[in-house]
Amino acid sequence: MATPRTLTDKRAAAKVWRSAGGSVHNRTVPPWSTGEGSAVRRIVLLLALAVAGCDESPPPSSQGLVCTDEATPILLASRLDDEDGDGHPLDELFPLIDDEDDDIADHAWIRDRTGRYHLFFHNEGRGAPHFIEHYTSNDLASLDYVGVALAAGDGGWDASGLWAPHVIRVDDTYYMFYTGLDAVGPGAKQRIGVAVSADLSSWQRLGGNRCPGTTGDGCVYECRESWTTWGDASEPFNHQCRDPFVIRDEENNRWLLFVTARGKDGFGMVTVAASEDLAAWRGAGYLDATRLLPGGSGGQPTGGQAENPFVIARAGEYTLLFTDWRDPEDSLSVADPRTMVQYATSASLAVDSLGSAGWQYRGYIPDPGVNAIEVIRAGLDTWIMSQSISNPNSGYVKPIRRQLRLKCVLWTGGGTFATSNLGFTAVREQTPLSGE
Repeated sequence: MATPRTLTDKRAAAKVWRSAGGSVHNRTVPPWSTGEGSAVRRIVLLLALAVAGCDESPPPSSQGLVCTDEATPILLASRLDDEDGDGHPLDELFPLIDDEDDDIADHAWIRDRTGRYHLFFHNEGRGAPHFIEHYTSNDLASLDYVGVALAAGDGGWDASGLWAPHVIRVDDTYYMFYTGLDAVGPGAKQRIGVAVSADLSSWQRLGGNRCPGTTGDGCVYECRESWTTWGDASEPFNHQCRDPFVIRDEENNRWLLFVTARGKDGFGMVTVAASEDLAAWRGAGYLDATRLLPGGSGGQPTGGQAENPFVIARAGEYTLLFTDWRDPEDSLSVADPRTMVQYATSASLAVDSLGSAGWQYRGYIPDPGVNAIEVIRAGLDTWIMSQSISNPNSGYVKPIRRQLRLKCVLWTGGGTFATSNLGFTAVREQTPLSGE
């Protein structure tokens, strides 16, 4: 298997990364130092990985990991199936052939109290609504299938499918935020729901319904705000409200919910809601830095479908990652490539209904051909990106099965970074992507 080309220090045009989120455990943001280092240095990671957003110290680990361009990339895959029975489980001539339910796209990582990692992502059975699947990993070398974490509702607001889970822990309770669909097709209404669990295995929708005119438990927010098109049925796709990400805003004693919505200009953007209890949400503002702006910089003049928001907190600053799949991007053969995943930064979590001027568009992350990125903290000031392989610009050729690729973020000083492959100190067997 060929090792995909990775990026060196000069690819650090995307500049600042932040660690993921204030803690949802004791609701504080750890004051990690920034640190510096070369993009080609080796870092042996003798600490267990801690999912971004957790500020408790990760326990020691017997499994060593190494950040180096020479490492064979870590690729994590869900189990294969062949639901159309043609003997080719990797065919994806969607919608004629629907074996793409093996793909991992929008996903969420969280570590339990024992140090085990739990992966959640939306999946689908042939002809059935999307649902949330659950896998675990002890070392991030492989995945173990657990089962269906949460299925579509029975005739309620989320009866037609579930998308894009995001999981946090508050004290002894886990909260799974997700997107629910009330129909299939362009006219479907997307809303945000919550399910709760004590053990990450048994999930129940939060009791009650806070979305007017709908039935079924768990619905907590619809993006019906003065700056969105939600509620306007004059055009398809106006009811976008998906890809939830929740972070604690300790300074203002509230939780913030970042989601994908459609702005009044008809393009996708990131909107934000606030809550004191994770159940009752109200609109707090939107981020102009994620919108299509003809006179803007980088990818702002093109594209126009910001989604998959993921907020990272590091050294008291914040970075919002988002994917714009409409943006043209380069391949790995181009230095400093344009990429789908871009970001904005802010010195605080302040947002408002005028566009949140404190959030500034910064540019692209270094890796093309990927989306739906999660960030995992690997102790102290070491960071790992969990990337969903999206297209051949990533260095992989068709047929592409959407596995997760794990890469290191290497800080190069002044808040800039490069990326390298993440490997094990001992050789581990990895399942290659089809076509390699």
